[in-house]
Amino acid sequence: MAGNLGFGTIVEQNAVLGTTETEGTVAVGGNLAFGPGYNVGLHTAGSYTAPGDSRPTALLVGGHLDAAGSDPNGVLRMLNQSYVKIGDLTGFHALDTDSNGASVFTRVVPATGGYDSTPRIELTTAQPVGSVGPATMPIDFPALFAAYRERAAAIAACPENVVLDDAQGRPLPQQSGFAPGTSGYITLTPGRTNVLKLSASDLNNLSELSFRTQPDASTPFVVVVSGQVGDWHTPNTPGVSGPQAPYMLWDFPDATTITITGGDTVEGTIYAPSATLTDLDPSNIEGDIAVKSLVAGPRTGPGTWTNAGEIHNFPFAADLDCQEVGPTPTTSSPTTTPSTSPSTTPSTTPLHPTSPHHPPTTGPTKPSASQLPQTGGQLGSLTWLAAVGGLLIAGGAALLGLRRRLPRGRHMA
Repeated sequence: MAGNLGFGTIVEQNAVLGTTETEGTVAVGGNLAFGPGYNVGLHTAGSYTAPGDSRPTALLVGGHLDAAGSDPNGVLRMLNQSYVKIGDLTGFHALDTDSNGASVFTRVVPATGGYDSTPRIELTTAQPVGSVGPATMPIDFPALFAAYRERAAAIAACPENVVLDDAQGRPLPQQSGFAPGTSGYITLTPGRTNVLKLSASDLNNLSELSFRTQPDASTPFVVVVSGQVGDWHTPNTPGVSGPQAPYMLWDFPDATTITITGGDTVEGTIYAPSATLTDLDPSNIEGDIAVKSLVAGPRTGPGTWTNAGEIHNFPFAADLDCQEVGPTPTTSSPTTTPSTSPSTTPSTTPLHPTSPHHPPTTGPTKPSASQLPQTGGQLGSLTWLAAVGGLLIAGGAALLGLRRRLPRGRHMA
């Protein structure tokens, strides 16, 4: 999530906040519409304070407020005395005096309306009207989401090291696909990043994902979901709740549409930087959200909006390390950092996808959990080196030195 300035829900393009509330902060690169009553910043005003401001900003809107897409009587409330920043105030203006000229808490209302007009954003503090907008955004949303998409792909390239089994401890037949209503059980290995890989169809066939051991700061858990998702009925997740959510991440590197149609509360961060996320489920999301566009409870008719549940403030707080599998391919680039280990020699063994279900037939063996190295640079500066076809995906500004043959860790913030 590095680069989000602490904003828990971050959207590259447009967003709709229909009903209920976000306990944390929201940053929207495009336009914002909202329903009849929505709260932002219930538990925190956030950590970003703009230069010259005296209070943190809990809501960033890079574009404009979408009056047509909002409820005519819509009120979005900024809690915890937080500020709002709007890039384009066309059609709206900020007021800090009422119709009698008395000083009041700031509101952002239609340009042709008064202090009580709707749809409006109302604050619980007196933010200077000039501070509201038009404001320069502190986040370059297209650049940040380009990095997020590269990170999502890099995380997806981590080797799978979690076996999903049944109640008796027998591995589930993942190669042939899960039957609808499948219950899976997870035992995490302490002290390493635990990675489970699922197809979108297997994800949707899981009715329950039970944790025999819980993720924590030293034992984060990642689910990599491949393919297009479409409708997602989220599984029950016994064994985890809010305290474990900061150490869980759902990585959707391929998805362009995700619609949460029902199911249990989502524990952990939804990392789908190429997807439109539509939430129709009254259950909550406990974690960060990074998506291309967001509809948290669409409008279904005049004055009627879908209850999408709440977005709870459990920011992602884990460092993800995944080992190098197989050799680092040779390259003609003169800037490639050579190996610093005197014991390694170049290898021509091809890279094989490795998982508990697809063990490698050649190449280096996977080290045990106790051998996993804890090294690597920040993912924002990552250059991901893939062996297949010598593919180079630039994930940042610096090229990490990678050892050949010997596995090395990846550090992903």
